[in-house]
Amino acid sequence: MKAGILTFHYAHHYGAQLQAYALMRAIEMLGMKCEIINYVRKDNIEGSRIFKKGLSAGSLLANANTLMNYGKLKRRHERYDLFVQEKMKLSERFYGSYEELCADPPEYDAYVCGSDQIWNPLIFGEKTYDPAFFAEFAQCGRRVAYAPSFGISSIPEDKRELLKKYIEKFDHLSVREKHGEKILKEVTGRDSITVLDPTLLLTMDEWSTVAAVPDIREPYILCYFITDARKYTRHVQAVSDKYRLPVVTLCGSRRVVPQTRYKVLDAGPCEFLGLFAGASAVMTDSFHGTVFSLNYNKEFFCFESSASSEKAVNSRLHNILDKVGLLPRIFSATDAKEFCGFVSDNTTDIDYSEVGRILAKERSISLKYLKDSLS
Repeated sequence: MKAGILTFHYAHHYGAQLQAYALMRAIEMLGMKCEIINYVRKDNIEGSRIFKKGLSAGSLLANANTLMNYGKLKRRHERYDLFVQEKMKLSERFYGSYEELCADPPEYDAYVCGSDQIWNPLIFGEKTYDPAFFAEFAQCGRRVAYAPSFGISSIPEDKRELLKKYIEKFDHLSVREKHGEKILKEVTGRDSITVLDPTLLLTMDEWSTVAAVPDIREPYILCYFITDARKYTRHVQAVSDKYRLPVVTLCGSRRVVPQTRYKVLDAGPCEFLGLFAGASAVMTDSFHGTVFSLNYNKEFFCFESSASSEKAVNSRLHNILDKVGLLPRIFSATDAKEFCGFVSDNTTDIDYSEVGRILAKERSISLKYLKDSLS
């Protein structure tokens, strides 16, 4: 059995590259051969460049900031590329378009679609699905969905029939969020199951073989915010006061909280893992920031970026923390007073013996789905 994965493996984004690597490794550990099909859209390449194209105010400001930090950002860019080259097993051929896939389709016993928002019709420039991520080019082999996400609360009416057509050809269906099950049932009539994000299929020990040891030689609080970090200033102060530790900011957003002692701009995926492994506590508004806090058994505080209560409940962040019984660890970015009260009054650390038991059970269920789908 040889499987080919279709996902966003190239994107210069910690979560995207780490989930692609994790799914590849999970399939390999099940005793099967696996490659990531080296399909990279042009807009994915453009979005991963160091300098932004265009003359908009946003692009000009971003590029000015890039020039000021060029050495570190260039190193980060190189580390992303190196992670793909050294850690991922890619198909022999590179595909730069769906047309190239159709002209010379790679052959596998199974095409595994996922994870990430590969089934979100609105994130691509053409504002519709990319058929490549449904393996529409495939002339043989089974089609397996592993934790793809729609990334939207409902499918637009004009895109439902096309989704139904693509899904009809799948042999096994799973999704990343519980809400995805509802979407598939409503639009296609097909049942599916919710499985873990691939990054949770690997254990702490397995991730530690990839992590790079950080240069920081003292205990620290890690802040990893993918939105403007300045709105978390009071939140960070409360945690800093409690732990009496310096703040390390891993820059998802280049704006940092004023408490930052160490600003990390040059981390690639391996350095990202090492910073989480070494932290005493973590503050984040990122899903994968939360996932790696769980993977490394860290005290953490996460923030829901959506102001919509419906979107928050349906989010992948809400899904995973509900699953492991840690919903009280989600906080609002706008209610600093409530958060500061929690930090001040809370004297109980997270019980990772219980979290670990739940994750081990969920990991077993997800791996069984993957094994059964590929056997």
